[in-house]
Amino acid sequence: MLIYLQTIETDEEKSKFEEIYRTYRGLMYHVAFERMHHEQDAEDAVHHVFMKIAENIKIIEPVSPRTKQLVVTMVNNHVTDVFRSRGRHPTTAFDDESLSHLSTNTPEGEDLLAECILKLPEQQRMVIWLKYVYGYNLHEIAKLLGISLSWAQKIDQRAKKKLEALYREGGGTF
Repeated sequence: MLIYLQTIETDEEKSKFEEIYRTYRGLMYHVAFERMHHEQDAEDAVHHVFMKIAENIKIIEPVSPRTKQLVVTMVNNHVTDVFRSRGRHPTTAFDDESLSHLSTNTPEGEDLLAECILKLPEQQRMVIWLKYVYGYNLHEIAKLLGISLSWAQKIDQRAKKKLEALYREGGGTF
């Protein structure tokens, strides 16, 4: 809390900030964590909002229902901004290990489609997995795999054609 208090000038404003901090910190963290599902990201969001509150403490009311609404709105807006800055998908390292579970045999009880997907060549399987399971578009897939957009489109086209053939061979119908 010392960092925040250094940006505040008067003792009265420092006291008001301390009261807001003690009253709403838990709520703000809860709101951020519910949306982000990551402890450190939620802590960062709360810290960012408290910095904004400290900078604008002169115009913020003391603890009240309006203040509660303000801090919750500020947290929600910051989380939305974080998600927008990251793009549609959370940032994550992409490596062979993250798709290693795709090369394993299908456990008993899995459906025909899953079995067919596992029979695809590795690159086709990755494109299908990224596009239809994780929701990436072909531009993003091309970037993740380090290939051109036209090649990603071709792989997607071939993968769907091969997947359809494998599915029909396995007894599946559309």
